[in-house]
Amino acid sequence: MDHEHRSDRFTAVEDQYAGYTVQDPNGEKIGKVDDLFLDESDQPEYFGVKMGFLGTSSTLIPADIATVNSEGGVIEVSQPKSTVKDGPAFDDDREITPEYENEVRSYYGLGAATGTEDRGSYSGDSGEVGPGMREGDTESGEFVGHSEDDEGVNQSAGSDLDDRDELRVQRTEEELAAGTREREAGSMKVRKRVRTDREQIEVPTKHEEVSVERVPVSGDASETEIGEDEVVVPVTEEEVVVSKRPVAKEEVRIRKDVVEDTEVVEEDVRREEIDVEDETNRRGV
Repeated sequence: MDHEHRSDRFTAVEDQYAGYTVQDPNGEKIGKVDDLFLDESDQPEYFGVKMGFLGTSSTLIPADIATVNSEGGVIEVSQPKSTVKDGPAFDDDREITPEYENEVRSYYGLGAATGTEDRGSYSGDSGEVGPGMREGDTESGEFVGHSEDDEGVNQSAGSDLDDRDELRVQRTEEELAAGTREREAGSMKVRKRVRTDREQIEVPTKHEEVSVERVPVSGDASETEIGEDEVVVPVTEEEVVVSKRPVAKEEVRIRKDVVEDTEVVEEDVRREEIDVEDETNRRGV
């Protein structure tokens, strides 16, 4: 197979897997495909996966433990995310030697790669990894094809800005929460006391008065013997009798009413502010 035809096939394969999301059996995202290694049949043999929000760590995953979902753009790994994240580290500057391949495969419980003794090592400066493996590499989420005829690197215009990873920083602040509670504001005492006053009232009364009238008479006296005699004529008068009785004059009614007022409370509250210092260097900025 000539180099031009092989390069075209490699480009087609790398375009197919560019930016695929790698996840574990539970659907938890591990990272995104960043490097691709093909075997002699131009089929994926290893996926280089960038992990973390900033893509600061990478690992190498054998295609033997991966299932590709082309419709969803997802590669599902048979190992949980925690296992993959602790797998052998990988970066562009590391040589992929047969010993490193066996380390990766052994970590995932796979047998040694066939023909690793004849493959040699990969130092990151060529598109070949031994006699059958080819590699693609990019910092943007897609692949850069390497071929023996290429003098430079042709980077596709893919972007990793659609990555669903997020770095969340929570900002908090204090809020005033005002409520009310009942308290005793005092008491009112109602007491009755006795006050003595002197009153005068006019009471009409009647009494008898005796008048004596002497009338001269003539003629013979009656058969009454002459002697001492006494006649008692009772004289009466009305006496004022004073009695006292309690009479209700008024009543005092005490009632409590609820009056709503509005009070203004003032208190110091604290809030957090987040300052972001952008120290990245981007082209054209």
